[in-house]
Amino acid sequence: MNGSVILIDDDEDILELLSEYLLLEDFNIMGTGTDGLQAVNLYTKLKPDFVLMDIAMPNYDGLYGLEHIKKIDSNASVIVLTGNSDKSITQKIMQLKPTMVLEKPYPVEKLVSLLKSIKNPIPS
Repeated sequence: MNGSVILIDDDEDILELLSEYLLLEDFNIMGTGTDGLQAVNLYTKLKPDFVLMDIAMPNYDGLYGLEHIKKIDSNASVIVLTGNSDKSITQKIMQLKPTMVLEKPYPVEKLVSLLKSIKNPIPS
């Protein structure tokens, strides 16, 4: 297995597509959610290897999720998936130190390669 994942996005189609693709690539999808509060609750309960999270979501956005997950575990692997081009939001994202930021749209192959490289880093 390549690792456990929770997926957070308010777009159900994206959740379904990512879930199916990651399952094919031997990742364990532990849960999905549609806002930042669900991300925090799922992370607290499940402690996955990775959190894949959108930023722009209703109610509790991904900034909320990223901030609170990092408070729980500063080493949490949170990959932000965003189509946001607002520089002030980008600054806030970077201040919270996500593991990586991928701009939407992104090739899912790139995401899988990234997750595998984080899980099994090349020894230096």
